[in-house]
Amino acid sequence: MTVLTLSKAINEGLRKSLEADPKVLIMGEDVGKLGGVFRVTDGLQKDFGESRVVDTPLAESGIVGTAIGLALRGYRPVCEIQFDGFVFPAFDQIVSQLAKQRLRSLGKVKMPVVIRIPCGGGIGAVEHHSESPERPSSATGRWCGPAWKRPWRPVRTGARWR
Repeated sequence: MTVLTLSKAINEGLRKSLEADPKVLIMGEDVGKLGGVFRVTDGLQKDFGESRVVDTPLAESGIVGTAIGLALRGYRPVCEIQFDGFVFPAFDQIVSQLAKQRLRSLGKVKMPVVIRIPCGGGIGAVEHHSESPERPSSATGRWCGPAWKRPWRPVRTGARWR
């Protein structure tokens, strides 16, 4: 059995998704050249190019809004918000647009968007880098939280929250 760090396992999962589907792309602050937070996306921009692993400006609502538009056009964006304390500028789009689009379209429009956010306090960082505001996000439907906080069920592609 291969033993991997969590960051390396996520990197390998992202790599497999990029290889398997040309519609998958990764976007976020510093995800390209710098390899993202905790170097989770390290090497992916080099291997898949700047059009599939996109460094974005510091604008969380812009990242999520762009992902929503890409999903509506058939892409499968994977967004990275650097730390969970930064998600609140994008929270309105997540709750008001992303989470409700399928219902608004009577099931005709799927929104295959992943928003990946490192979370969990206790890393000894300054404000906005060590908060744990997972609870408001869990009300949007599909949420995969850290296993050490609460035993969340795994989310499969196309799974429904019960």
